[in-house]
Amino acid sequence: MFNNLILENIAAFQQLQWQQHERLNLIIGENDCGKTHLLKLLYGIARSLEDYQKRGNNDPSLSWQEVLADKLRWIFQPPALELGKLVHKGKSQLSVNAHINDDINLSFSFGEKTTRKILKFTPHFIAITTPINALFLPPKEILTVMDAIEATRSQLEIIGFDDTYLDLIKALRLPVSRGKLHQHLKTAVELLDEQMGKGQIEVEQNEFMFKRGHEKYTMSQTAEGIKKIGILNRLIKNRMLKPGSILFVDEPEVNLHPKAIVALVDIFFLLAQAGIQIYLATHNYFVLRRFEWLARKHNEPIGLCSLFRSPKNGVLAEFYNLRDGMPSNP
Repeated sequence: MFNNLILENIAAFQQLQWQQHERLNLIIGENDCGKTHLLKLLYGIARSLEDYQKRGNNDPSLSWQEVLADKLRWIFQPPALELGKLVHKGKSQLSVNAHINDDINLSFSFGEKTTRKILKFTPHFIAITTPINALFLPPKEILTVMDAIEATRSQLEIIGFDDTYLDLIKALRLPVSRGKLHQHLKTAVELLDEQMGKGQIEVEQNEFMFKRGHEKYTMSQTAEGIKKIGILNRLIKNRMLKPGSILFVDEPEVNLHPKAIVALVDIFFLLAQAGIQIYLATHNYFVLRRFEWLARKHNEPIGLCSLFRSPKNGVLAEFYNLRDGMPSNP
């Protein structure tokens, strides 16, 4: 889980210091303030550590910075897939420092002319004692275009759909497993099942289908909201979302009815209670109000990172705790 993040000259940010990370963290701001950039950077760091942990067991020569460089290129997809294009315009070099899981303190930097390799980084060897598991839920629906995404990315490496989509598809392909769930996750699944009318998204002959009773629908015949809720439901049931996971969510309210939005906010709160760290970007004031109500009702901290653009200093951030109430100008 993230504990600290310091950025200099990356993407929309000249400088950002995020020192207090909660289990549930919201990111808000007007368009073009870097909300998705921030989500993707956090995800890229966490996912690179996860991939390094998995791949390093089979390839001792593999370094974390190799995995990180490749991950950043395919998450952000800068022009010509060159890392240097991520440096804030007008600056010569970016740097990132992150503290994760109380035992991983890492930093890296590279310049505007960097193409594929990160040469400045610490530590040179990362010992990951606690397994890291990261997932990103993008705003776009993916279940109807999964095969196309896999073909263009896995087979042809065509720029378009970034790694957040490809990684999610791989997670969704894993089968549902049986066994007891954490109590908060069990409650979350019950709420998700209710929102889906007791239906389920299942795999049939390598194709995702929505089944409810004796009815069966292809993904193109299934409502957008059902698909979005169904993705979350499946990730819990196949154990890709579990205590200790880090979940990144970009605009979860898209294509959802207001009642479903309330239920989804409550579900994210339950996931955080189960030990999943969540970073959620939203434009929706109603979503903020619901999270504020939950924070105050249960006396639980919910972090709020409010981004805004400064004419001289690029994008800046102010930090709040919704347990203390809504800030005056969120």
